Amino acid sequence: MRHREFIQPTPEEIERRRAMYAQAEELGIDLLSFDEQKQEASHRRDVWDAVFCLGTGQTIPAELRERLLQYKKVS
Repeated sequence: MRHREFIQPTPEEIERRRAMYAQAEELGIDLLSFDEQKQEASHRRDVWDAVFCLGTGQTIPAELRERLLQYKKVS
């Protein structure tokens, strides 16, 4: 087995990740399994766009947020 050095995340990074997962959950996105083939293409694209925003620390645009909340209500 190859020896690897793991870097302990900072408290700030841990908090950023917690916030990211909380925001994803609020929008109905499962970050551990967000490539659902059962979803329509437009829904998958919206989820991918939101995951990109979350992963890069960007704010999710209001229009995208509203669409995701609508998807969540329907499902």
